[in-house]
Amino acid sequence: MTDLKKEFFEKGFVSKIKIFDKSYTDKIYNDYINFLNSKQNRAKLVEHKSKTHLFFPWANKIIHDEKILNQVEKIIGPNFYCWNSLIFHKYPQSKYFVSMHQDQNYWGIIHDKALSVQLAISNSTIENGCLKLIPYSHKKNLVHKDYSSNYNILARGQSISNDDYKKEELKNIELESGECCIFHGNIVHGSHENKSSSHRMLFTMRFLTTDNKVQEKFYYNHATLVRGEDEFNYFEKEEKLSENNLFKLRKLHKNIMISQFSKYGNIKLKFPIITKIVMMFFQFDFFRSFFYKIKKKI
Repeated sequence: MTDLKKEFFEKGFVSKIKIFDKSYTDKIYNDYINFLNSKQNRAKLVEHKSKTHLFFPWANKIIHDEKILNQVEKIIGPNFYCWNSLIFHKYPQSKYFVSMHQDQNYWGIIHDKALSVQLAISNSTIENGCLKLIPYSHKKNLVHKDYSSNYNILARGQSISNDDYKKEELKNIELESGECCIFHGNIVHGSHENKSSSHRMLFTMRFLTTDNKVQEKFYYNHATLVRGEDEFNYFEKEEKLSENNLFKLRKLHKNIMISQFSKYGNIKLKFPIITKIVMMFFQFDFFRSFFYKIKKKI
């Protein structure tokens, strides 16, 4: 067992791993802020933050980066997918937060065969709402409830109770641009508001071993094989980005997001027939954009 793997499974995370120079992440940061300031419909401004590697070429490049994949392989072995990638962005002086939760509570995947790599595109500090986690909490399974708030970045708002932990247990994961934190899928984590005058941007990648499964009732089953081989074929394989297929990948991205919208609808609305009626309208960007506007999702 490598020292990295031993530390990861003992504490539930490893941090301050340098991946990129600041000049590399600064370019991504500037391009992303320009994207946010361009004229985009609300649906696109919300939905690009999930499955980001199917939307932005820079994100697709990062999920295949050897420096990242080498670290992941040391922990979960040689065969794995990038199942998801997400942008956790907070505007300056914004109220947006991530409620304290455990990912594997709702992923439904195999323990110890999945992890998240959270890469700092901007500096991530206490002031701007850095990642907070509870070391060793990956060894517990806590009850979750939906925490309804327009400012909760999590789509379902899943959260553990404040009674399940003490504030002094929380560890601030401050990162400089280009550094990453790798954390277990069952560790308790979240983040607070951005009280600074600058944007805070983190890019998170979810890696799963090829013998894993997700709860298809709740989540998409598409993934990109980024290292090794797949003998199980549980996932629908996504193509790697090339010069000719960005349009195709963005179309897949949109279809997956619409499908995910429908899955969340079934959770919230309870009655599938209602969801089907709603989704007749929500196939169109205009109606999803209107919904996101009402919910204050940006």
